[in-house]
Amino acid sequence: MLKGQTALITGANGGIGKSILDLFLKNNANVICLIRKSDNKFKNYVKKFSKRIQIIEADLTNESQLKEKIEKIFSTKNKLDLLINNAGKASGSTIEMTSQKNLKEIFDVNFFSQIRLTQLLLKYLKKSKRASIINIGSVVTKTADKGTLSYGCSKTALMHATKIMANEFSNYNIRVNGICPSATNTKMLKKMDPRSRNELISKSFMKRACEPIEVANLILFLSSKNSQYINGQIIYLDGGMEC
Repeated sequence: MLKGQTALITGANGGIGKSILDLFLKNNANVICLIRKSDNKFKNYVKKFSKRIQIIEADLTNESQLKEKIEKIFSTKNKLDLLINNAGKASGSTIEMTSQKNLKEIFDVNFFSQIRLTQLLLKYLKKSKRASIINIGSVVTKTADKGTLSYGCSKTALMHATKIMANEFSNYNIRVNGICPSATNTKMLKKMDPRSRNELISKSFMKRACEPIEVANLILFLSSKNSQYINGQIIYLDGGMEC
């Protein structure tokens, strides 16, 4: 479905990111993995697809480093077809216990850096005939659960930006959509307070967590020719949920 397409995935070595990477490779995409730090396991995985994977190790919040590495890798490329803004950082605390430092840190990772990266890559996306950007949000953007101020607000801001991007970038034939998964079966979910985790899962009509491959399958669809008229949408991947 993605033959000849070049994709950039942030957080490509994490739970959801790795599933996206696997699926994109199966569908013949060339992938740039933008990750904070690689480990031996991921490096060995990359060796199997050495001709189709490139790695950028960079801190998304470090603007000068990010710009330098983006420009270096695109010095030999003329376009980008797919941008998956998947990287993010979780945080949980009540409003009265949330510091300004925490708010700024989470917004820096989950919102400001996503916008900055998109700005840096826009000129390459413009050169594609059918580019697509997919921003990963969270179901907490609609549930207003206790203790989700920093994380929920940062993801809500990203989803609002998604709609503005879809409006503005349509002039360049670039589609932009957002996906908001519910509790997803990753390491991040396992670190969550068990009571809060079970409460969130129980809200789904299907009474189970989302699987990373289910997120990846939706991203593949939104990245393909099969979704050419889907634009500016925020899709809740929550198994059915009432707020």
